[in-house]
Amino acid sequence: MFSHSGGTLGRRYKFGMGFFDRIFGRKSRKIRRWTSAANAKLQNPAMLVLLDAPPVLDAERAIRDLAAIETLAVVPRFSPRDLAATSKTAFVAFSGAFEFDSHSIDVAGIDAPVAPEIVDRTVTASHWTGEGREGMEKHRAHVQLTHRGGGANPAEKYIALYKLAAALGGEHLAGVLIDEAWTCAPAGVVREFARPAFLKTIRDQAPPILFTGFVKFMGEDGTWFATKGQHVFGSPDFVMQAGPGDRPDKTLDLFMNIFLYIASADRELRAGHTMQIAQDIFLRFGELPADHPHAGALKGAGRTLTIARIGKDEINTREPDGGAV
Repeated sequence: MFSHSGGTLGRRYKFGMGFFDRIFGRKSRKIRRWTSAANAKLQNPAMLVLLDAPPVLDAERAIRDLAAIETLAVVPRFSPRDLAATSKTAFVAFSGAFEFDSHSIDVAGIDAPVAPEIVDRTVTASHWTGEGREGMEKHRAHVQLTHRGGGANPAEKYIALYKLAAALGGEHLAGVLIDEAWTCAPAGVVREFARPAFLKTIRDQAPPILFTGFVKFMGEDGTWFATKGQHVFGSPDFVMQAGPGDRPDKTLDLFMNIFLYIASADRELRAGHTMQIAQDIFLRFGELPADHPHAGALKGAGRTLTIARIGKDEINTREPDGGAV
C-alpha cells in the first residue's frame, strides 16, 4: 500500500492570512525573468475552477472584474466558440477564450464535478480545513482554464489564471485545483489574487509553493517526499526518501531552496550533479528509474530527479554526465 497526503499549498500552512505571512516573511531569491523565447519552450499551466452552482458565463461582468483588479496593457476581451463544433459532451455549458495583456486563456464551463481521482490527490489529501475545504469537496461544477501562451513568464501565467478564476467564479467560487501540481486553493485564497497589494507582494517574492505541490507518500519501505508541477517553471520535480529526522517542513524548505537556486541562477540540474546547501547538507541528484516500485506515484509531469544525502568528501565527485553545481 502506497498512500499520500499533502499535495497542496495548504499542506503545511493552515488556511488564513497566517499562511501568506509565513511564506512571504522568509528570505528568498527572485525567480528569474524568462525571455519570450525561453517562455515559448515551457509547458503552459492549466487550472480547474470549482463552482457551487451550474456554470453560467457572464463575459461582460468577468471582463469588468478583470479590468478592475489592476491596470492592464491590453483590455480584456472574450471570444466565444460554437459548442456544436467544439464540444463532444452535453456537460459543456460554454466555451471560448479570454485575452488580456499577453495572455490567451481557453475556458470551458463543465456542468459536472471534477473527476474523483483528481479531487482525491488535490483536495482530499490536502490539509485545508473548515469552510474552505468543505466548499471544494462539495463543488458541483467547474470551469477548465488552459493558458495558451504569450510572452509572460510562468509565474505571471499562473497569476493570470488565478485572476480569471476569481472573476469567473464570482459569488459561486469554491476554489481551484491545479491537477499536474496535485494542489488546490479554497475560494478565500483565490480572491486574494484580486487585490493589487497582494499581487505586488507575490510579484516581488513569488514563492513556488503558490503554484506547485509538495506531497508526502507512505509505504512499506518508508516515507517519500515529492514535488509536483515544477516543470511549468523549467525545473525538474524532486523526489527524496525520508531519513532519520527528515521532517516534512524541513524537506519542503530544502526543495524550495533548490528550486529557487535553479530558477534564479538559470542553471540546469542533471543526474550525477552534486550540491552543497548551508554548511552541512550535501546532496547528489539522480534520475528516477522507470522501474522504481513507486514510479507511477512519484514521477512528476516533466523530468523527475531523485535527491540523496551524501558525505562531504563526495561533493566534488564527478559522474559521467554531471558534476558539482
